[in-house]
Amino acid sequence: MKIKEAYSSYLKYCELKMKPQSLRSIKSRFNTYILPFLGNYEIDKFKPLDYLEWQNNMQNKGFKYSYLKSLHYANISLFNFCINFYDLEKNIPKIVGNFKNNYDHREVVFWDYTDFKKFINYVDDPLYKALFDFLYWTGCRLGETLALTWKDLNNDIVNINKTISKEYINGARAITSPKTKKSIRKIRIDSKLGSELLQLQNNYIKNFANFNNDFYIFGGDTPLSPSTIERKKNKYCKLADVRQIRLHDFRHCHASLLLSNNIPITAIANRLGHSDINTTLNTYSHMLPEDEKRVINTLNSLKFKTI
Repeated sequence: MKIKEAYSSYLKYCELKMKPQSLRSIKSRFNTYILPFLGNYEIDKFKPLDYLEWQNNMQNKGFKYSYLKSLHYANISLFNFCINFYDLEKNIPKIVGNFKNNYDHREVVFWDYTDFKKFINYVDDPLYKALFDFLYWTGCRLGETLALTWKDLNNDIVNINKTISKEYINGARAITSPKTKKSIRKIRIDSKLGSELLQLQNNYIKNFANFNNDFYIFGGDTPLSPSTIERKKNKYCKLADVRQIRLHDFRHCHASLLLSNNIPITAIANRLGHSDINTTLNTYSHMLPEDEKRVINTLNSLKFKTI
């Protein structure tokens, strides 16, 4: 059996197990950078040197390590499938190991509170002001935020239990479960943001005769478009003369805000919905420049402490 034939069976398995967005990623990786190079190899005769040659080819394309890693684990998953369902003896990608990491660390970009205040002061549309405030003061992912309906808001508690996918069903973006199980969470919002959302709800009630709690908090009967939000964000960044950041970077802004106010990393991980606290540590540990000073001060105090 050739690798491309094994992939056809594997894809049917994935269609039963994966979310649409994950399935789309699998198809993209295999169809673009795996099958065109490895598809015609017979899977039971595939050699470590064959895989190394493919890895070198991919490495020379200048991809980020994170993407190369995703290709590698896609191959491991395919071979695991064949071990479980076709009695394949060896997982060659797993034996060879991952790509070499040439330190691919994406800079985490964020505003401090002063930058955010400059930005938000230029947002003159109440809907978008509430949206950008929500992203900054909660750290929610954009997809989670746009999927929220008024049913998900209970006084100062927001229930995060779904997200908007990039997939479309009947002309509308699909609503799916969040990124991970840990992403399903309840978070508290501050009183000022709560008042802002209440005012937004009152505007909906006033302007929509058919308003009900199934309306999206940020959009109404349909959620706002990410591309429209991006344009608005770029416009207000330019007016405020602050650094352009991605919409996802509002999440980093929130984490930075909490870290700078000595909120424990475990609380931040729970609020952000990270499945593993190491994700939080790996992403935001460099935002704590004073930590090394604290370590030295602690060691000095212990060393010179009178016993």
